[in-house]
Amino acid sequence: MRIGKRWYSTAWLIPISIVGLVIGIAVCQQLRTYPAVQSWIASHPGTGDFQPPVTTGFPLWLRILHFLNLLFMLFIIRSGIQILADHPRLQTDAGSTPGRELLRLRGPVPPDRMAQVPPERAWTAKDDAVTLPRWLGIPGIRHSIGLARWWHFSCDFLWILTGVVFYVLLFTTGQWARVVPTNWSVIPNAISTAIQYGSLQFPANKGWTQYNGLQILAYFVAVFIAAPLAFVTGLLQAPAIAAKFGLGWAGAGSTARRPASSTSASW
Repeated sequence: MRIGKRWYSTAWLIPISIVGLVIGIAVCQQLRTYPAVQSWIASHPGTGDFQPPVTTGFPLWLRILHFLNLLFMLFIIRSGIQILADHPRLQTDAGSTPGRELLRLRGPVPPDRMAQVPPERAWTAKDDAVTLPRWLGIPGIRHSIGLARWWHFSCDFLWILTGVVFYVLLFTTGQWARVVPTNWSVIPNAISTAIQYGSLQFPANKGWTQYNGLQILAYFVAVFIAAPLAFVTGLLQAPAIAAKFGLGWAGAGSTARRPASSTSASW
């Protein structure tokens, strides 16, 4: 893929990830050989008085909402991949002129197709489209960006509704204590559990009543930062919202109005 003006092979992500994982394990295992680190981990085991335990277990409503969350996210991801396959580029404006993309997930445009004149030789967004197999794209239809957007926004609405119900029940019951840090000591305990996981000597599992420090921070970020951020950034990619606030750009598969001189395929 191309980021800015440079091309990168995504195949490098596999060896880089493996090497990074091996180095991380080696570093954590070496750290655990030092008496000072051993003493520090003993005083910050990851669970303890820094967070109140939840003695009611996992109620039925929480399990149902977790299932619905996973279900809707599955369709959001599938339809999102479908949209990206039909428009595998991200740009900072509503046009699709080759060479102006911020991120390109296909190979280079043929040099003889870069010019936008004559129109019949112009390389359009549709030339970049990729047909997905049925098991990966949206159910039944493999190459329809309009239906993919319908699936995407419909499941987004259901996912947001599930999240609102989750927030309400989370704070009207004692379940909030699982994912909301109540003490700054959660940070050293999170670092401690990260070292324990990294060294392959896992911390004590007390998840039924209390998550460890790393789990608490991970859930807090996912529930209260990442999810609202996904909602807001998703809205900003909608053509109507982008036009309302004069952002001058739209996301993949946008139906934003393009200049009359543009030869890009219009969705």
